[in-house]
Amino acid sequence: MLAPPSVYSPEAEAFRADVRATLARRLPTGWRGLGALDRHDAAAFTSEWREVLRAEGLLAVSWPVRYGGGGRTPIEQVVLAEELTRARVPEGGPHDRFGIKMLGNTLLQWGTEQQKEHYLPRVLSGADRWCQGYS
Repeated sequence: MLAPPSVYSPEAEAFRADVRATLARRLPTGWRGLGALDRHDAAAFTSEWREVLRAEGLLAVSWPVRYGGGGRTPIEQVVLAEELTRARVPEGGPHDRFGIKMLGNTLLQWGTEQQKEHYLPRVLSGADRWCQGYS
């Protein structure tokens, strides 16, 4: 039986193949997912995994390369999320939802060049961690 045709472009599918190869190369042998680890081991893995994603250009995958991102398209960002979910690994660390998705994307849209050059690489390296407070 033939597989159904992909809804993604050949470029997006090539990126998917690259992500799968990276996951196969970087995940521990016999990986069963983050949920198979106890809380301490899961926290340690997440910290180490965040660095793997950064080193592979898969953290802040849609940010411009000049700020440390992957320079990928929105569709490739979706492909990455699909593959990370399939592999049962996190998309980043616990502060990345605020640092990358909220602050980083806001700076990319509205920040000055000086702010982008200063803060964005620091968010990706983990030198700066951001959060949002509620009152």
